[in-house]
Amino acid sequence: MEEQEIQSELEAGKEFKELVFPKEYGIGRSFVGGDENGKRLRVKYFINKGNKQFCAKVFFGELAQGPPSHAHGGSMAAVLDEAMGLGAWAAGYSVVAAKITVEYLKMLPLNSVVSVEVMVDRVEGRKVWMKASIINNDNSIISKSEGLYIIVPDDKLGNNDLHKKLMEQIVG
Repeated sequence: MEEQEIQSELEAGKEFKELVFPKEYGIGRSFVGGDENGKRLRVKYFINKGNKQFCAKVFFGELAQGPPSHAHGGSMAAVLDEAMGLGAWAAGYSVVAAKITVEYLKMLPLNSVVSVEVMVDRVEGRKVWMKASIINNDNSIISKSEGLYIIVPDDKLGNNDLHKKLMEQIVG
């Protein structure tokens, strides 16, 4: 896949607003979104301007390999975990993962751009249940996940304003 084609496929329609996350926050880089050379993973997150649905577009590059010429299941799990966590944050919940499960339905060829759909399933007290799916260009589900996330006060997450900056992008 050529660079220009990757960039084009990582874009979303006009009904979506791109949400920009820093590649570095806290004391390190994001494992999923912090790939400096773009040969492992490239992720762009979006929110639907109308219904506020959180989603992503992801490129799985050659350094995400597991089985020959296909994405490693761990790379897909990491993307699903980050998307569910950030989806919860975008819905107003500062969370950390407590448990995630991933179901792998199809192998994902490397050098593919896929969509990730994310939703809040339910909220009970400090518990936020999330769901997400990785979907290819023909709308087939490659993998899907469910996760239990726990709401944590912002001051317990260290000295950062990631949640505040995210909410400013969604509201503004």
